[in-house]
Amino acid sequence: MHTRAEQTSLLLFAPPCLTPYIPRIDPTPTEEPTMKKITTTDFRDYRRDRFIDAQTTPAARLAPTYMLTNEMGVDGDICEELTPALCAKVEFDIPSAKTKGAELLFYVNADKSTADKPMRLQVNGHVLTHRQDRERMLTGGWDRKKIAAKYLKEGTNEFVFSHSGVLHIDPFPGGLADAPSSHSSRSFDGGKTWHQGTLGEARAIEGEYLVRLRVKGHPPQGTLCSPVIDLADEDGSGRIAPRLGIRRLHLKARMRQPQGTQIHFELRTGSTPSFDPRTWTAWERDTALQWPGRFVQWRAILETDAANKTPTLQAVTLEAEIEEDAKSLAPFKRTEFDQPEFVHSSYPFAYMGLHPHQERLRKQYRLDEVIAAGKTELEQLALLRDWVHSQWLGWQSDKYPHCPSWNPIEVLDTTKGDWGFGMCTHYGAVFAGCASSLGWVARSIVVDHHCLAEVWCEELQKWILEDAGPAREFDATYEIDGVPINALELHEAAADERRATIMANKLPQKVVEPMANYIDVFCRFGIPLRNTHLIFAEPAELRHGAGQYHWDGYLWWSDDVDPRYAEYSLQTSRIGDFYWSVNQTRLYLQVAEKARTLQVDLEHTAPNFSHFLVRQDGGPWREEREARFEWTLAEGENLLEARAVNIFGKQGRIAKARVEAS
Repeated sequence: MHTRAEQTSLLLFAPPCLTPYIPRIDPTPTEEPTMKKITTTDFRDYRRDRFIDAQTTPAARLAPTYMLTNEMGVDGDICEELTPALCAKVEFDIPSAKTKGAELLFYVNADKSTADKPMRLQVNGHVLTHRQDRERMLTGGWDRKKIAAKYLKEGTNEFVFSHSGVLHIDPFPGGLADAPSSHSSRSFDGGKTWHQGTLGEARAIEGEYLVRLRVKGHPPQGTLCSPVIDLADEDGSGRIAPRLGIRRLHLKARMRQPQGTQIHFELRTGSTPSFDPRTWTAWERDTALQWPGRFVQWRAILETDAANKTPTLQAVTLEAEIEEDAKSLAPFKRTEFDQPEFVHSSYPFAYMGLHPHQERLRKQYRLDEVIAAGKTELEQLALLRDWVHSQWLGWQSDKYPHCPSWNPIEVLDTTKGDWGFGMCTHYGAVFAGCASSLGWVARSIVVDHHCLAEVWCEELQKWILEDAGPAREFDATYEIDGVPINALELHEAAADERRATIMANKLPQKVVEPMANYIDVFCRFGIPLRNTHLIFAEPAELRHGAGQYHWDGYLWWSDDVDPRYAEYSLQTSRIGDFYWSVNQTRLYLQVAEKARTLQVDLEHTAPNFSHFLVRQDGGPWREEREARFEWTLAEGENLLEARAVNIFGKQGRIAKARVEAS
């Protein structure tokens, strides 16, 4: 099918490591093998691509709708008028005819002409008419038309627009010589002849119309991915693992596979708690492994040959034949274990690392001095937000019509030199860029006709909103019951009418007042899957915010598995896809060969990871570059603490284990 390049590969964090993985039995145990069974029947928290529905039930199945698009919507400024003679055609390849219909989405921005004079739309030769309904359009500038299943067919489908209205164009970058094949064409004689590469007023643009098709039916394929499973500590309680050997592993599944559907499984295994190509095997399409490592992961690929059928994965059981030397645990007793559960996103995120431009931003604008008076992390973030808010007067696009990209240095140079304007999008981008240069993990977040930022707060161990926007109502952290909140928490509070509990905290002025305005803009929200705007203007945003957010690379939150804002491909209802763990560390303990010694494996979720800090029994912190080391215990109580440090020197949450040894 004609779709944009899939951007939903599953994200896996990996620590620096270790020795290559070699399947083998660990030191010979002294007891007979036991069969351990690990069964999962609820996949709602499992990572998945956009083609999987694990929301409506605990089981996993193919999503009920999916998007077809020929463009990414990078540029939507070029507009083309439709008349009876000037027609536009867009083609989509539908892989199955057994759909429940579709919704045709076409970007018109603010054009309202078809409300009075209807558009003519031909679907595979069937003539339809369309009048714009602004309320049904919601917001975002996308008009929409329901297409009955009887007008659609398997294979290439033609959609011809004419008589009234407009379409917008997303030009191909570069010249015609390296332009990809287009699925958009234009007619100048009422549809008798068609031409490609003739879009726009000058009839010379090679590109695609901003037209998308949401198919009401199951996609051909989707992927569900398990977390990494610790065969020695399947419930993650922090059990000390004995010396052990794992002879074999077998995956069994309970599933429904109607005719024409199927589910394939793949396995991989390793000797470290996070995937690392040096210590893990590659994915194998199999349901059994001989001599697997302690850690294993599976994924399921669901497939169908018809849009009206889906397989359903109801349960997965891992059966592992394990030989454990239980006597090896006798000298050890774990008395305390304090560490977080990790949450991983299904989507990769590109983090800004060390770069000369970051150093320039930090030094040129004396950002360390900006936050120096803050006694807590929240106060430091508020001082930074207040500084960004005060750097220029918002908008003024009538005086300075140039719209800069999301690069913080370009924004500050442009607005301070009166070479262009800065809007809420730029306040959010500058805050995220400045916070990143100071070592925080921050990102821009788009809501309905507003843009701000979210940042990982170490004090609270969560993502929180920071709004440096142009109006007096902004320059705030949003709170419920005195606790800063993120976009999802605000969205849910607004939806269930807890509006009166949402407060705007205007630190550092320490003015707290009800958030009376702008709550409705959190009816939808999305993020770019990167915070590298300081060095890369693309792949996406460019002038976004000056008009609409039509780029198809944002990840959007959706309350329903069939999204209300249907015009975007990347939609998720999985909380972890937006709010993943940052700068956290976990400990894995296993009895080592030497007496009164434990092997320690460290796992982290620190972007731009530098090293671990480790200390024993409250002593001095030592730098640890390796994620595996041995911990020799003294008789009695022993305390081990570890934390991750990023390349900016920011230290993450401490994980700790207290063990009594005899």
